[in-house]
Amino acid sequence: MLNTDQKFKGIDQIDLLIDEAGLNGVKRRERYPDRKFYGFFCSYLPEELVLAAGMQPLRLFPSSIQGTPAELPAYCCSLAKGTLSLAKPGNYHDLAGYGFVHTCDTMQCLGGIWQNVVSHDKSYMLVPPVMLGAPGAAKYFRIEAENLLAALGRLTQSSPGNSEIAAAIKLCRQVRQLAGELDQLRPMLPSQLVSALLRAGQVMPREEYASALQNALPVLKEKAEEDGTRKKLLVTGAVLENDSFFTMVEELGGRVAADDTCTGYRHFIEPPVKEETANLMQTVINRYIEMPPCPCRNRGLDTRLNYLASLARRRGATAAIILIRKYCDPHAWDAVPLARGLRDAGIQALVLELEGADVGGQERTRLQAFMESL
Repeated sequence: MLNTDQKFKGIDQIDLLIDEAGLNGVKRRERYPDRKFYGFFCSYLPEELVLAAGMQPLRLFPSSIQGTPAELPAYCCSLAKGTLSLAKPGNYHDLAGYGFVHTCDTMQCLGGIWQNVVSHDKSYMLVPPVMLGAPGAAKYFRIEAENLLAALGRLTQSSPGNSEIAAAIKLCRQVRQLAGELDQLRPMLPSQLVSALLRAGQVMPREEYASALQNALPVLKEKAEEDGTRKKLLVTGAVLENDSFFTMVEELGGRVAADDTCTGYRHFIEPPVKEETANLMQTVINRYIEMPPCPCRNRGLDTRLNYLASLARRRGATAAIILIRKYCDPHAWDAVPLARGLRDAGIQALVLELEGADVGGQERTRLQAFMESL
């Protein structure tokens, strides 16, 4: 049993994390004036290197209300359009830099446009190997990461070395271990709560996040309670900048028992260490090579399908929902064979397309019909 002080502290930290998730980094200058933030878009950009260079990784999210910037065609995803719409008026002027990852043609083009429209000297495009298990992929990825670290050092006028990388690895592993404890509670906590608590870890300083989540976990574990009346679901997809979808799942009597979205637990997964290496940069890269791949990366034709099918079974999920943002080509291409493979494995699947993260009547109708069919 927790004492009164522990409960109050834990509840206070939960409220803090929910607040940070709702703000999505908007009040970073007010709340953390002494911190330098580095904007990033993809989970394949190594956070360890940003931390080693003395900055805090800040995932850039679009706003729910957005237009189409003149620099982008209308058939771009809302992540690209929304973040560029926010950047042009100067909402990100305080960021020390911007990290892009070559995940698709849209993000590659956005990186180039960003340099011309937002900042010509603070952007960097990381190009990890598409075939993560290919011969030479690890060496290629390491060289890319070394070039990224050098670029990050130039932004902060520093020369991060082994001691800084080691400290960053230790901090990231602590954060991921705590996020893993939270993810284990997912079937016993409201879906939108877990989603918010995980997203907070991508928009606030990592030391503060680790401290807050560590204090919050005892209260969350005490409140966790299995609800046998809810249908357990696996959700996979790209970026979700708010909890609208997760709230709808709960309203319809569901529970997200496993979250494979880019902003969910997949962002925090720390795969088991196959072998320790004296090369700290290789240690960093090994984690990103071994993490469950998204549709933008490949470790084998059936790796992603087998991982998701196994995850669904472990969490007792009766079905899977595959979320794709409109005009997101990699996830759209992946959705058809993935849905077919899950159904062949005995897991019902629904492909649900979203314009952004907000869901409305059309999505509710489709989701409700699907859940009633389970």
